[in-house]
Amino acid sequence: MDRAAVTTCLLLALAGVFAGGCGAGSSRWDGPARPAPVRVEAWSFEGQPGRKLLTPNYAIYTTVQDLDVVEAVGQLVEGALAQYRRLSPPAPAAERSATVAAHRSDLSARPLSIAPSHGPLECYLFQTREQWASFTRSRTGADAAVYLQINRGGYTVRDWYVAFFIGDVGTYSVIAHEGWHQYVARHFKSRLPPFLEEGLACMFEEVRWGGRSGRLPRWSLSRNGSRLVGLREALEGGRLVPLAELAEMHAGHVVDRPTEEIDAFYAQSWAFVRFLWEADDGQYRPILRRMLADATAGTLFPGDPVLRRNDGTWDAGFARPMLEYYLSSNLDDMDVKFRRYVHALVARNFRATTE
Repeated sequence: MDRAAVTTCLLLALAGVFAGGCGAGSSRWDGPARPAPVRVEAWSFEGQPGRKLLTPNYAIYTTVQDLDVVEAVGQLVEGALAQYRRLSPPAPAAERSATVAAHRSDLSARPLSIAPSHGPLECYLFQTREQWASFTRSRTGADAAVYLQINRGGYTVRDWYVAFFIGDVGTYSVIAHEGWHQYVARHFKSRLPPFLEEGLACMFEEVRWGGRSGRLPRWSLSRNGSRLVGLREALEGGRLVPLAELAEMHAGHVVDRPTEEIDAFYAQSWAFVRFLWEADDGQYRPILRRMLADATAGTLFPGDPVLRRNDGTWDAGFARPMLEYYLSSNLDDMDVKFRRYVHALVARNFRATTE
């Protein structure tokens, strides 16, 4: 998948399976201290009544009728944005380039010619998949056939995303995941390997609710019970791929594959980011932060022009040298450490859920 856009779609097969064990890592849950202001206006889609929510940074168009869900989404997007900024602060406005090539998240690896906008971040959340499909056919042109293969999840195009309601827990997960892709499309000048961006998006999928009102979102970047279940099943099913192969993958490689292969791709991508975040007492966390800072600044090794072919698409051949440059290690050697980490992570979780 090209990330002249940021990546992808979230192909959720495990939405709603968030009660799994959490394994090791920080148990701290962070989120906003107070509600974000939300203004609600009337909106409609194909004659069906809906709402437009305006928050400080987002414009959310939705046909979802459950007012509790709608209210939660307004708080979710602003809370998630604060988490994205903590992980990877945007470059100062003066450093942003108005001529950066279009960032687009999709499965087709074809570039778009339209650059991201600089107004509110736009989100579309539909009550039904039928509405979502109609919108997709009208807005994504030839790429619609690819997106319509998604049965549970969402997708991001440039810096706007589209999802449909799959229950409150699954929907919040999709929104937080796609919101990261949207954030990257708006703020990153260089692109990360798509699998790495997918893994980072998975860090925000598990949302809890707390605060004094019990209605404010909370995140812990080491927690994702759904992906942990998927990782265990991939390990036991022999579906883990070598790190060098994973580094060249994107969501388009699995969109039409069996559910277990989709789960394995996202779970392993998430596990690698978690490895960078916490393995060996956080040894690699500064490296991850440096990659994110370089991507934001447009200085990601070996340079954004090199990472794109003449047609603007992602050149997967540069994923390995990029990772080896930042990790100062051969990717095959790093794969040994990563697999050892995966085995330990799964084993810890298995013990935690059986004791």
